[in-house]
Amino acid sequence: MGTWLAVLTLQCLAITATAPGWEAKQDTLPTLEEVLERYVEAVGGREAIEKLTTRVITGRLVTDLPSRQPPVYESVSFVIYAKAPGKYLVEYALSDSNTHRDGYDGQTCWKRPASGEVELDARYDRRFAWLIDPRNALRMRDYFPEMKLRSATTLEGRTAYQVSIDDDVSHTLHFDAETGLLVWLGYNRYLNDYRDVDGVLFPFRYEISRKGGSSTYFIDSVEHNVPIDDAEFTPPTR
Repeated sequence: MGTWLAVLTLQCLAITATAPGWEAKQDTLPTLEEVLERYVEAVGGREAIEKLTTRVITGRLVTDLPSRQPPVYESVSFVIYAKAPGKYLVEYALSDSNTHRDGYDGQTCWKRPASGEVELDARYDRRFAWLIDPRNALRMRDYFPEMKLRSATTLEGRTAYQVSIDDDVSHTLHFDAETGLLVWLGYNRYLNDYRDVDGVLFPFRYEISRKGGSSTYFIDSVEHNVPIDDAEFTPPTR
């Protein structure tokens, strides 16, 4: 875990200056509203975020489990289509002819395996849904209405503010106190390699640690405000 955080530290410091008047508070915690507003500013500011209506993300999902017998290493390409407020479609290209799809139309979460029937009422992962939302920094309370600021902690010598989103401690968010950026989306989900796209910072690496290894989204490109028909998010009939 030290490696990703060390890289994150250098990248965040290189691209994100501390906003005037903001200082990492060691003795006194800021309010939750201060942490969230600082995050909005760190990402790019309310005006820049509000301009975003859709987000198209392409990249590779690499699952690396070297401790398995036999070891597992899989790499699949993906395309994510997201539209505010909260709709999305994720397509995983398992092969030239087989594609797995996960979608959410605002009411129903569904999936269509590469081979198999459409599954309605699939498990909704609100942390992933939040991450890909074009206006996610402005919609944290929509996704996590039970947020509470818990405490300050130290990660690799840097102060971070812990924010719980429910009673499950494994879902705690961590905001870097100096940069204001979200660096930890739950106990095993790390956000890294923030880059500027259309005036808004977005993490180009999303790592999910797993027993014996990890699954990591390596993002190649992010496009905003691409026209997307709402029908793309509708559950398929077969």
